[in-house]
Amino acid sequence: MSDHAVHSPDEPLPTRRTRRTHRTRRRRAGRRRVLVALGVVLLVLLAWVVAVAVSGYQAGRALQRVADRVPTLEQQVRAQDFAAATGTAAAVARDAAAADRATGQFPYRWAQHVPWVGDQLAAVRGGAHAAALLAGPLPGALQTAGNVVADGLVSADQRVDVEGLQELAPVLTDYRGRVEAARSALREGDSPRVLPAISSRLAPVAEQLDEVAAPLDTAVRVLPQLPPLLGADGPRTYLVAFTNPAEIRPVQGIVGAYAYLTIDRGAISLTATGTDNDLYAARADTSAVSAEFAALYGQDTSIVQNVTAGGSADEAGALTASLVTDAGLPTPDVVVFVDPVGLAQLLGEDHAPLQLGPFGEVETSDLARVLMYDAYVTYGADQDARKAFLAATSAAAFEAVLSDGLSTAALDGARAAVDSGHLAVWSSTPAEQEALVAAGVAGVLGDPAQAGPVARVGLTNTEPSKLDYWVQPAFEVSAPCTAAGQGRSSLTLTLTNTVPEDVPDYVANATARRAADRRTAQETVSLWVAPWVGLEGATVDGEAVGTAVDSEEGWRLVRLTVDLPPGTPVVVRWSFSGSAAALPRTVTGPTTASTPEVTAGSCTP
Repeated sequence: MSDHAVHSPDEPLPTRRTRRTHRTRRRRAGRRRVLVALGVVLLVLLAWVVAVAVSGYQAGRALQRVADRVPTLEQQVRAQDFAAATGTAAAVARDAAAADRATGQFPYRWAQHVPWVGDQLAAVRGGAHAAALLAGPLPGALQTAGNVVADGLVSADQRVDVEGLQELAPVLTDYRGRVEAARSALREGDSPRVLPAISSRLAPVAEQLDEVAAPLDTAVRVLPQLPPLLGADGPRTYLVAFTNPAEIRPVQGIVGAYAYLTIDRGAISLTATGTDNDLYAARADTSAVSAEFAALYGQDTSIVQNVTAGGSADEAGALTASLVTDAGLPTPDVVVFVDPVGLAQLLGEDHAPLQLGPFGEVETSDLARVLMYDAYVTYGADQDARKAFLAATSAAAFEAVLSDGLSTAALDGARAAVDSGHLAVWSSTPAEQEALVAAGVAGVLGDPAQAGPVARVGLTNTEPSKLDYWVQPAFEVSAPCTAAGQGRSSLTLTLTNTVPEDVPDYVANATARRAADRRTAQETVSLWVAPWVGLEGATVDGEAVGTAVDSEEGWRLVRLTVDLPPGTPVVVRWSFSGSAAALPRTVTGPTTASTPEVTAGSCTP
């Protein structure tokens, strides 16, 4: 029997028309299925587009609210209104998180693969994720910061919130990681195809994060050392050495007075004051410093007048600690060097006048003049009375800084004092000293490889006098004309002695053989440059002079001596050669009472 179906005679045979009809119906059914499938795809695509659009709209609105609130938040933080800032930060964090969620959804993330459009979406996604990373911990961080500085960093009863500083350490560590992640998120979204309307909003944020990364890393390294510095592990002894740039040294000036502070669990108390009279018979142990330093400056650095003769405050700190110990005074854990200019900077120009005995009310802008000149005129030959006044006044001014609670103005002043060399801190504990160096408050020469194209200059009064109060330095830096390859440059220092006609005997040059030379100061001018900077020569008033060339802490040290007669500018010029990128373009120092002027000269071909 055949497997084929047998056609019934009652059924009509299919015609061509019937077969065409069947094929048409099948094609129509197929087209309907295709149309349905296409419709489904279109609906999915439409839903996807809508989802992307909605996500983008939500992210855009949220990010705009973040941008609108940031200026208010910044003002509140600067005003130390941490209660209000915490509320604003919470709103910023919510909006940033909303933008992050909106741009993190699957449709949005998938759309980032679409040519050109994806570049725009990826950039917005990077900005949203960065904002969420940075804003998330802000409310808690600001609340912690507010608790720490509620009464100022130092409260009215002269106490630092050590526990609060300890709470800040993990906050900063977490934030450092978030900043790195935010920088990475912005880099991932960066593309030359991103529209200017987007890139112009994100580029400044990326630049600010790049700028804050290094200081934040430093803060993470430094903050854990602050509690032990402030007596968290037991009382710490601080020696505040009040220096006098009227008899100048590379580290400020000679030590003229001192004060002892004890810091125990953040509580600060003044325990003793004294003058250099207590230290004249003492000798510092020069083995406390490097052999290089001892070879450069010799045994003269063992006496009180010369403990600050080197280029770095760390050597000065070790010598000063040894000196006061030899004098029978307590051995300090920490030494703070500050001069009258630094005290005035710490107090700030808006500080209330100080009541200074025979001088009445003294504005902070006049403090340096009173301590470095007026006191010599008033006390005349009675130097014991002048020194007692200096010790009491300096200690009172330092206490006034603490009593102010180290306000924002005082912190700004401290930074200015540190940057100009009028304030430096040394610790005998290596980990703390490393933190002080990292924070930039140690007053050290530092690593020339990390310093950049800079020259450092210091002055040393080499004939006993107090004439340096009137020395006014002015620099002209002539950088190379090219930024690459080999080049030449020069540094010009003009020193002007503006001393008046009549000065007290104690102020005048004590070794002058002629009356006309009583008002002439003699200075050793020290220049520190990187060792790969070639020194072509030095001139004084246009005449070539010999120099002593040595090495100190990895720097090339170049020294020469000049006389500074009254009213006649003396011009010292150094010429350099070498890699154009390494030649000096900036200069720091010296720590004179008058702020050094620095100008850019024409480039050196």
